[in-house]
Amino acid sequence: MSDFTLLTREQCDSNRKLDILKKRGIKAEITDFSILLGGYDIDGDDSLADRASVYWTKSKEDDEIGNDVYVVVGSVINSECVADRTAGIRPVLPFSSLNSIPVNNELSKKRAEDGIFEVEYGYYPQKAVSKDMQLELEQEFKRGKLLKTGKGYTVNSKEYDFDDSDYDGENFEPKKYDEYKYNGKRYVRVEANFGFEEIGRIEILLSNGKKYKVGDNVWVEVLPVKWLVDEKAKIMLTEKAICAGIRFNHTRVKDFDKTLMKSFMDEYLSKDLKQSREKIDLVENQVELTRTRKSRLERLNPDETEVSERTKMTDTEIIHNWIESGESVLLRGPSGIGKTERIKSLYPDLIYLKLTNNMFPEKVVGSTNLQTGESIPPDFAKIAIMEGATEEEKKLIEENIQNIYKIADTIYERSKESEEKVVILLDELLNVKPAVQSLVYTLVLNRMVEIGKGLKLPENVVIVATGNQKKYSSVAEDLAEPLQKRFDHILDMEPKVGEWITEYAIPHKIHPAVIGYILSKYDSTGKSEDIDDIGYFYEEPEVGEKHLDSNGCKGKTNDPRGWTAISNILYNFERNLRAGKYKGKDVEDIIQRSIESKLRIEWASEFYDFYNLPTLTPEEVVKGIGKGYTQADLPRDINERFAYMTALITADESQVEACREFIRKYCDPEYLEVYDIYWAGNDERKMERISELQEMAIPLHKAEETKEYAEEGAKVYSILGQKYNRFLETEKNKGEKENERGKM
Repeated sequence: MSDFTLLTREQCDSNRKLDILKKRGIKAEITDFSILLGGYDIDGDDSLADRASVYWTKSKEDDEIGNDVYVVVGSVINSECVADRTAGIRPVLPFSSLNSIPVNNELSKKRAEDGIFEVEYGYYPQKAVSKDMQLELEQEFKRGKLLKTGKGYTVNSKEYDFDDSDYDGENFEPKKYDEYKYNGKRYVRVEANFGFEEIGRIEILLSNGKKYKVGDNVWVEVLPVKWLVDEKAKIMLTEKAICAGIRFNHTRVKDFDKTLMKSFMDEYLSKDLKQSREKIDLVENQVELTRTRKSRLERLNPDETEVSERTKMTDTEIIHNWIESGESVLLRGPSGIGKTERIKSLYPDLIYLKLTNNMFPEKVVGSTNLQTGESIPPDFAKIAIMEGATEEEKKLIEENIQNIYKIADTIYERSKESEEKVVILLDELLNVKPAVQSLVYTLVLNRMVEIGKGLKLPENVVIVATGNQKKYSSVAEDLAEPLQKRFDHILDMEPKVGEWITEYAIPHKIHPAVIGYILSKYDSTGKSEDIDDIGYFYEEPEVGEKHLDSNGCKGKTNDPRGWTAISNILYNFERNLRAGKYKGKDVEDIIQRSIESKLRIEWASEFYDFYNLPTLTPEEVVKGIGKGYTQADLPRDINERFAYMTALITADESQVEACREFIRKYCDPEYLEVYDIYWAGNDERKMERISELQEMAIPLHKAEETKEYAEEGAKVYSILGQKYNRFLETEKNKGEKENERGKM
């Protein structure tokens, strides 16, 4: 039996009240972990911080055998039925002397300003991680890349049952949550298990600002447990209610030591705390001994950002990094996921060369004038050299193409100092025969065209190629090993919803209904990028083959290119609808059949239902601000929340403030990130308006929520703002580049 126990009523509320409670009060915060296990926070959704818990004492309501035990509810004492599971556990641990107090390490001891002695002892799951970290950990978990530490934490997994009248039944089914280590920190993956439906709480709000339902998986960080030391009573008490979901079960037992609560604390809680302490201390001691030894990356990297706060590069970012380093890249992957489009967005003035089986070799290697014997370089090589030529050099080349060889050597030396990359894109390299592939060997390896004595391209030229693997294309060819080895990098790409939305859909003004639908599906699957979870966004070709249409043809599948086509379909349909071109026609049938032409019937039907959801117009939102909204006016589920958000993008500048407040209050503050950027688009005045509204909103929200939202919003706004600026700049210059090339 462990020494763990609970407070008595007298220690909380009488002349025997503990000194630490006289100074700090009896109110205790509840951890996210406890809430997920069914612990009740009396502040509910009204607060993100300092949420008061209901927690057990070990004192019965009277001396007779009964069904009630005293509990602390915020700052008052009340009674609770012994069969209840919503009260939290705030353990007490006696000690014989200050020197015998168990601690994680000596550095964790401190005397607070109010004179209370505080220590850290043991480790236990406590705080839900941020929304971004939830996604990152879930992805790593599903990929099997998280390492177990060998430790775990036992809870009650039995579902809540308000009709359970068996007060004496234990109502306890132990479940152990394994602990995982990631980037130097420790986490558990907890399944939300609470029973507040009877009081109308279908969702619970955690400290990370996100709401969860029963059955949701939530990542919770394992942290040191803080204890308050009462030196007079010689006991230490946890600062927070750290666990919940356990019945007291004390009906016919006078002795606390024989209750279910005490059994749980002895058999599980105390051991979980102690085993964590011993094993983690051992690891930390080993880390301390090796702290002076740094890996190669630690020595080279000047970045002082915490490892846990560093983010992984997106595919686009890592491709851009390779190209800017002057390294050739081969992108492989299914059609329609944006391989070519991604490179064009990064380098809109790239030199494009589409390879085909029936193309003339001179398009790649150049040709010879049979009459004069002069070598004629291919067009793409001429363009690459002209990019770095002076006006005088360009004139010399135009006068006599043979001058290009001498000028190319000069430009090559000069280009060594250039930071601007010239990209030559070899599109469909994997979809041509080996004979055509062989034409680019020297180009990929040495940036040289094999014509005449050989034409050296500028040093800042980078070769990028794209193509499909065989499983994605019936005409795909294996790349000859010598050529494959000539590429510095080969990236096998998969469709990624998040990147498509931020890097393509929003900047390119994909129809709001498409973005809203994809975001709603993306959110409801836990924002997973796993292929198996994103069928609504992308399906493998073999999936479509299993769903033959009524004519026996291969079924349609979803891919990013297809969603872009659907966006165009919607814009064209709405343009015709407003112009009155469908007068007297069944417009619902028109748009449904148009969508079905691109999507398999079940996806088409679901998307149509989302597209046609009833929402409010900006005018109705403005009108409702003063008069209030009925329940019928408000979104009821995740689909409707996203539909409302996208419908309000049509707001004008006088309406946007009301629309933003509606989204924040009745949809989710998280949606404002997308709404703000999509509404503002590339309009500088609208961007300024959004900035003003974001600043105005700061005093209207609680400090913790505002700070987190502002940081998240600023981060997303900054990233997407940069993408917009780059997009606008390249669009502006694209025409000038094309005009220049047309004159060559």
